[in-house]
Amino acid sequence: MNAPLNDVIETVLLETPFFNVVDLNDGTRPEGKGYKVVKEPKAINGAVIIPMLPDGKLILSNLFRRAIGTMSIEFPRGKVDDGENPAEAAIRELMEELGMKALRVKELGKMHSNTSLLSSAVAIYAVSVTGEVEGETDGEVMSTMVKTPEEIQEMIFNGSITDGHTISALMMLISAANQ
Repeated sequence: MNAPLNDVIETVLLETPFFNVVDLNDGTRPEGKGYKVVKEPKAINGAVIIPMLPDGKLILSNLFRRAIGTMSIEFPRGKVDDGENPAEAAIRELMEELGMKALRVKELGKMHSNTSLLSSAVAIYAVSVTGEVEGETDGEVMSTMVKTPEEIQEMIFNGSITDGHTISALMMLISAANQ
């Protein structure tokens, strides 16, 4: 049984400017054999943006992700900088990655990327856009594509989209539309 931990002893195993790796142990496991958790300074450390066009289609980006060593099709996303909230990060990231201004921003909720390892979450936003590129981008995105939610579901099913944030964000958007 995996019950909540009581009287937890937290031992820092690795400390960096960006995150700490800790061992959480409530005494039911041998010393040093507790649950390993990556703790970040912010409870919500990032924002995922679902850019929505007036016709209901969505904009995806195609970019190289070094962690997986290949291109990835996904919704724009990025970290929450110091001094900004997740909604501000969403608006900034939309401009940085796609060069687009947000017309309307609606928070759909938050998601935890890996509940067995990461303590932080990312916020998910549906953002209305015109589709016009109005500013300079950071050059990270190689290309964009416009798809219906159903087309994106097919891309997930056939393995073209494997990014967990994008898959979760689409599910949140579909769930919100059904409410």
